[in-house]
Amino acid sequence: MQDVVKGRGTLNGGNLSAVMARLNMRRPLLVCSARMQADFAACTGMTLPLFSGYHPNPDLADAVAGAELYREKGCDGLISVGGGSAMDTAKAVKALLLAGNMEDVRVNHLPEGQLPHIAIPGTAGTGAEATPIAVVYENNEKVSLDHPVLLPEAIVLDGSLLDTLPLYHKKACAMDALCQGIESYWAVKATQESRIHAERAILGVLRNFDAYLAGDADAADTMLAAAYESGCAIRISRTTAAHAMSYQITKRIGPAHGHACMLTLPHLWRHMGDAPVICELNTLMGTADGASLLLGMLCAADMLPDSMPDDATLDALAASVNVQRLGNHPEPLTTAELRAIYVQAFTVCSEDERARLAALWRNYAG
Repeated sequence: MQDVVKGRGTLNGGNLSAVMARLNMRRPLLVCSARMQADFAACTGMTLPLFSGYHPNPDLADAVAGAELYREKGCDGLISVGGGSAMDTAKAVKALLLAGNMEDVRVNHLPEGQLPHIAIPGTAGTGAEATPIAVVYENNEKVSLDHPVLLPEAIVLDGSLLDTLPLYHKKACAMDALCQGIESYWAVKATQESRIHAERAILGVLRNFDAYLAGDADAADTMLAAAYESGCAIRISRTTAAHAMSYQITKRIGPAHGHACMLTLPHLWRHMGDAPVICELNTLMGTADGASLLLGMLCAADMLPDSMPDDATLDALAASVNVQRLGNHPEPLTTAELRAIYVQAFTVCSEDERARLAALWRNYAG
């Protein structure tokens, strides 16, 4: 069980100190960006040893540097503040500190140990605060860390941290939470419990997306809660093809992770036709065509692609996904089918189609 403290302004007034005391944490290492450190210090009044030397797509080498700083500063816990990169880096640092060697980290052979981690999301998207999962890279290859000991012991959800996020990050992170909710709902490993969390994530994002982007504080708080629910959902069910297909989109083409997930998800949706789970999702979302609605959301957010990658890039994208690892997706997919879905995702819409999709979203969200 995680210790969850939530509410706008929660980081003020000694709440974080109380959480630290419950975890016997006196000198934590703060894992976050320099910009987020300033927001953290302004909210809490705390000045802590800082590790900010990690990449947007964290590398295992980042964990080595973070662990060295942790030992050098005599720390007794971790506080991560920010998006998935900060939290995944903190989890990787924890894994290395507990395991003591890189080989055990690579294969998720981790011992139990007392090394508390407080996760404080500064974006509403990844839900990483609610999972024992971290995605890191080594020699440009993805390494998935997944072990119960990496689940943060405590979470602080304070919507005020979202107020200064750049608009694109707000959009992309919200789409990450929505994709996680949808993927969790249709995943082979879905359970009744995971679907409850997934429903909360899906509806929380859809009902608050426009207001959140417009700066509404209540919508931001709800969006942060929806992202947390998406993390609770995938903690149980794990993700499916849209996430598997997203990583090389980000690395090779550039869209942020949540944006990359949403580019393929509507087309994966269409590929399933009238499968019972698709009908259930349409009913849940209150639409006859969820795939078009999601494309309309992308269109209204000005996030539809404007060019097609070359053939070599499309081949590389398709080849990067191990079809043998897609067993959690609700239908089998071949490499050729994955390539076709990438092509559909990057096909540039006509102006008439963009207008239709944008109107569909406005009618739904308005």
